[in-house]
Amino acid sequence: MSSFPTLFSIVKGLYVVFNVVLIAWIYFSLRGPGVSRGVRIGFSLLAVALSLAYFVAREISGNTFWVKGVLFAGHFWFAFVYHALLAWVLFNVFRLFNRRFRWFVVAKEDLARWRHRSCAGITVTALVICIAGWINMQYPVVREERLSVPAGTAPLRIVALSDLHLGRLASAGFLSSVVDRIEPLSPDIVLFLGDILETDFDPSDAQAAAAVLQRLKPRLGVWGVMGNHEYLKDKDAQNKALLNQIGIRTLIDQWEVLGKEPDEKILLIGRRDRRAGRKSVQKVIENVPEADKGALKILLDHQPSDLEGAEKAGVFLQLSGHSHNGQFFPLNFVVPFFFENAYGYYRRGQTHYWVSSGAGAWGPRIRTSGRPEIMLIDLVPQPDGQAQEQPQ
Repeated sequence: MSSFPTLFSIVKGLYVVFNVVLIAWIYFSLRGPGVSRGVRIGFSLLAVALSLAYFVAREISGNTFWVKGVLFAGHFWFAFVYHALLAWVLFNVFRLFNRRFRWFVVAKEDLARWRHRSCAGITVTALVICIAGWINMQYPVVREERLSVPAGTAPLRIVALSDLHLGRLASAGFLSSVVDRIEPLSPDIVLFLGDILETDFDPSDAQAAAAVLQRLKPRLGVWGVMGNHEYLKDKDAQNKALLNQIGIRTLIDQWEVLGKEPDEKILLIGRRDRRAGRKSVQKVIENVPEADKGALKILLDHQPSDLEGAEKAGVFLQLSGHSHNGQFFPLNFVVPFFFENAYGYYRRGQTHYWVSSGAGAWGPRIRTSGRPEIMLIDLVPQPDGQAQEQPQ
C-alpha cells in the first residue's frame, strides 16, 4: 500500500518538471520579430493556468459543469504536455541530424520565423494527437478469442473488461456506452477485472451505474475483482461495498462455484490486488469441496503477475488488465519490461492468459497507444479433449 503515494509523487514531480520545460520553451521560442512580449507572456500564463488545473481538479470536490470543466482541462493538458514534449524531443533529434547532413539550411535572418513555426508545429501536432486520442477513447472495440476446452465441458461465452476508472469524467453515461457494446454479445457471464472505480467516484452515482448494469442479465451473473486504484486512499472497504451496490459481486482472495450441472461448473477465483498483500492461488482454493476441484478454473487478477502461480494451481484461464497497453505511445513498448505478458493472449503450459488494454483510461480520457477494448472469449468443447488456442 505504501508504494502508491511514492509512485504518484514521482508522476507529479515529473509533471512539474515537464511543465517548467515546456513553458520555458514556449516563452523563448516566441522571441523575435512578429511576436510581442505581451503575447509571449500571455501564452506562458495560459500554459501555467492549465498546468495548475490538473492539481486544482484533484483537490476540488463536486460534480458541477464547471468542476468537470476544470478537471477535463487539467487532464487534457496533462496529455498535451506529454505529447508536446515527445514531439519536441523528436524535433530536436531531427535538428541534430540536420546539422550533420544539412537537409535544410536556414538563413540567420529567418531563424526567429522558423522558431515560431516549429513552436506552432509542435503545439498543433500535440493538440491533434490528443484530440484523436480522445475520440479513440470513445469507441472501444471487441477483441475476440476462441479457446478449446476438454470434451464434456459445456460451452461458455465470457465478456471481460478492465480499467474503466469510473469517476467524474467517466460517469454512468460512459458505462452505458460500454454496456451498449456488450448487450448484443449475449454473454453467459460478465467479468470486471479491477480499477473499475477511480478515487473521485461519487458514491451518489452508484445508483445510476447500477441501473445501467441491470440491463445485463448473464445467466451466471456479473463478477469482478478490485484493482490497485480501489485501494488508494484506503477506500477498499468502501469501494467493495459500492461495487456490490452497483451489481458487481466482488471476489477478494475468494472463489465461487458457478453452474448447476457437472459439465457447466466453473470455479471462478478472484485475487486481491498484489500490492495489497494476498494469498497464493493454491491457498485461496484449498477449501474448495473435493467434488468441485475438477471444475474449469477461471482466475481474475487485476495485475498480470504471478503467472507461474496460476499455472501451478491448474487454472485454465487467467484474465487481467492494469497495463493499459501503455495508454500513451510509446509507453506500450515500455510496459513489457514489467510483466511477463503485458498485453494480449499468452499461454504458459496448459494455462491461458489474456491481458486487456482496458475499456477506459486513467487520468486523461485519451489513448494513443492502441484501442480501448472489451474482451469476448468463447470456450468451445473439442471432441479430442485438448485445450488448444484458436486465435481469431
